[in-house]
Amino acid sequence: MNDSQSLTYLNKRMSLFPEERTIPMKRTAVCARCHRPLSDPKSIEAGMGEVCRGHSDSAGKGEIMTDETTKTEFADRFDDDIPFGKAFVMRRAGQAGDADHRRNAVTNVPHLVVHHSPDGFEFGYGGSGAADLALNVCQLYLNLTQYKGRKTKCYDGNCWALAWHLHQDFKREFIADVNWVKGATIPFGKIDAWFTSQMTNELIDQYADQADPDNE
Repeated sequence: MNDSQSLTYLNKRMSLFPEERTIPMKRTAVCARCHRPLSDPKSIEAGMGEVCRGHSDSAGKGEIMTDETTKTEFADRFDDDIPFGKAFVMRRAGQAGDADHRRNAVTNVPHLVVHHSPDGFEFGYGGSGAADLALNVCQLYLNLTQYKGRKTKCYDGNCWALAWHLHQDFKREFIADVNWVKGATIPFGKIDAWFTSQMTNELIDQYADQADPDNE
């Protein structure tokens, strides 16, 4: 990636999360997966938002990638009262004193791919549910920042190879050590800073040009 391409990518990333959006959006439909309102005509036609269905055609040809998971039922719950562009939210359903099995994870991260945990997301430990949450955060972040690169096959769906490379480190940094009961709300700026520090030009070039890493 040359300096001009790097600058273009960074400018796109920095422009996607303004503190205020001043242009009103006409909302005419909702996403079949995350139930967020849709306004883009392609998303309305597909019945699913761009992030939830993977990543739309980068060349603007109107094609829709089919990289998203086909699974729609999970033990965790999606709630984007606080959008991911503001903060990464991990909390528990139910109330203090409820049995643990009733206190499923609630996050503002949609299920884009499934690999480690077909049952869904978790946090507060380093296992499969936390790993899938981390993988989907990485996939979501790269989608939102209009990243372009190679993809690799997951158990259900395809993720960016770079997301695969980053997700275990992200899990250890932000998810595994979160208090299981209290959860956490991590400002987007902190998430963004972590990705910025990890995504060197060399790493971006590596996952644009070379063979898929082993994802077993």
